[in-house]
Amino acid sequence: MNNLNLDCYTIEPAENFISLLSKPITTYKKLKESNLNLYGKWIQYFVELYNSRSEFLLMAKTKISNTKKNVTTVDKTFDENYEAMKSHFSEITKSDMMEGNQELRLNCRKSFVDNQCTLNKYINIENNNKKLLQQSIFKLTVFMFQYLHEFEEKSINMNLWNYCLKSSTFSKRSFFTGLIILICQYTWIIALIYNTANEFELNDDILVILITITSTFISIFYSYDSLLSFINSIPLYKFLLKLYSENPTLILSNEERSYLYYKDRNITMTKCDIYYNFVADFLSNFILPIVIPIINVFIILTSDSIIDAILNCIAIFFIINIDEELYNITDYKQDQITINFTRWIISNIYCKQFPDFIDIFKYECDNWQNNVLRLAKKIKKKNKVEPNRIDEMVINMDELN
Repeated sequence: MNNLNLDCYTIEPAENFISLLSKPITTYKKLKESNLNLYGKWIQYFVELYNSRSEFLLMAKTKISNTKKNVTTVDKTFDENYEAMKSHFSEITKSDMMEGNQELRLNCRKSFVDNQCTLNKYINIENNNKKLLQQSIFKLTVFMFQYLHEFEEKSINMNLWNYCLKSSTFSKRSFFTGLIILICQYTWIIALIYNTANEFELNDDILVILITITSTFISIFYSYDSLLSFINSIPLYKFLLKLYSENPTLILSNEERSYLYYKDRNITMTKCDIYYNFVADFLSNFILPIVIPIINVFIILTSDSIIDAILNCIAIFFIINIDEELYNITDYKQDQITINFTRWIISNIYCKQFPDFIDIFKYECDNWQNNVLRLAKKIKKKNKVEPNRIDEMVINMDELN
């Protein structure tokens, strides 16, 4: 399918999702006219696209036969597409269409009929900017799914630390388990080096030497896999930290975490958590994989017997991979975490440009819930100012509908 102004093919879930987000004023009109369940459409279209993300990227690389333009968007990296998206959004911000959004917000107290002239005026402006809008949302969608695709394409192994690259929830279990594992890894290595240095006695048994040679090669393969996985994850750490810096709303304040619409989604990740996980990942999956194959030679060569040599081999392999073995999560749970993470990032970036949709895309609440929550916040704020005063409160039902 290709009903969008894009120089590539798109699949139906992508077309639905991009069309929904690239018509902010038209969507506002439909929302008022037919009481459109925009929240439901947002979730449905996103999940459908997430489940077809590989097909989406594959089709986006396919050039349309009747065009002479090169498919440039998908050929770029996720970081390049992110910068291109920001440039597009900057153009939109300067356009007349954003003035339309501001005017609609200023006139939001008027009836929908009174706003019809304003709506029709800015829908025409939106149509004139249709290509720019669709290209912006397309780049937003592409860079996000390219980012996720890096894990499969670069064979990045998930462990107790780099889980933060696909999660908006800080895991206390991973934090404490990872801290203990890191201490154990370095304690064991230091103990092995100390013991080998003090009691070094070369075993000239031909079988022990053979085990040393073979186990060293195997430990090099294990170390290379861990090392390469970490090196490939470095751009993702850097990009995510940049994303959090440029979009501070991704990190919730303590007050925001108490709100109902955030409690269930458990958005608790911060930049400090990512920095800590990066350092821990570096110590475990960069330093140790370099050191361990060297230590392996001396440890196994000093083994008293063949059985000791084999057991020492197993111990070395265990030390290298323990952080990955203990990160145990089902595929369904991982998908659930990644969906929440991706949706949270897209909604924050989008609502930064189009604040009218914060309630639906960012808070993910229906209209009646939004009004109740606003009233609850007003009551909470009022009670903080005058805690000893008890007022009778009447809720206007028209306000909730």
